Amino acid sequence: MTQTVQLPIQNVSCDACAKVIGRVLKRFDQATFVSVSPDAQTLTITCQEDDLGSIKEKLREYNYLNEEESPRPHFSYTVQRIIQNHPSFQAENELLTRTIILFGVLFVTLGAMYFFWFPQNALFIQLWPILALIPVGIAINAGALLHVRQLCHHFTCTNGMMTGMIIGMISGFMSGALIGATNGMFVGSLTGMTVGMGASAYAVRKTGIMGILEGLMAGLMAGTMGAMLSVMMMTDNLILFLYILFVACTLILGGMSYFMLKEIGPIHDERKEIALFPLALISVLVLMVVVTLVFFGPKSAIAFGASI
Repeated sequence: MTQTVQLPIQNVSCDACAKVIGRVLKRFDQATFVSVSPDAQTLTITCQEDDLGSIKEKLREYNYLNEEESPRPHFSYTVQRIIQNHPSFQAENELLTRTIILFGVLFVTLGAMYFFWFPQNALFIQLWPILALIPVGIAINAGALLHVRQLCHHFTCTNGMMTGMIIGMISGFMSGALIGATNGMFVGSLTGMTVGMGASAYAVRKTGIMGILEGLMAGLMAGTMGAMLSVMMMTDNLILFLYILFVACTLILGGMSYFMLKEIGPIHDERKEIALFPLALISVLVLMVVVTLVFFGPKSAIAFGASI
């Protein structure tokens, strides 16, 4: 028997949250979203009487059902559930685990390159504080791209534009700043532009031309700006700046993932397999290309270690 039910809710702050609830209801026959009250405290739905308990459980898992005197903050609740590998967030936990493993693989590979390809190389030793950032940049950007890949077919035009801008800006800034530091502004700018524009176009290629253009513009600007800042700070705490930059970029990419969780919800029916071996192989190849560029690519007179 179909009935109309009003449920107390929390953390429903925008239309995107209501869409996430709508996606939850689609998993149940004859369950439909009716409305959210103006104060975002009450959800009205229709559903089968037998499905009500399961629907409430799903809303409870996503921290939308308000059954407590003090509502739990959505961000801390979500992060806790991901770390605990809760059934509703298993795909996100797997994605985070893959990213951490990927960083470890890349860091070990970078160390092996020193011992087998650059033993006792003075330039490698001097550049090590910068080279150590390469696995970080590859791993976190790969993780972000994988998360986008899982959910991109649910993106609205606005979602695509925001994601394209973030991916283009962050990947372009990180790669441009790193190569700008080791090779100079010209090579750094070209690298940053190529990485930022390419990564953003790939990430949002299925979301419409506006998202692609937003990403291309962000990659263009960030790639050149990253290289320019590294060159400008060559004698002014460059290494410290790069580490602060990478921390900030990591936090922004983490914020993008949270934004996708809020706008679209956890990964479920659309889940795609994340095969670790191909991911690690591609990432190692990218690492080798970047290291090759650092040591054998063109260098300007203003670059870290240029005198060696």
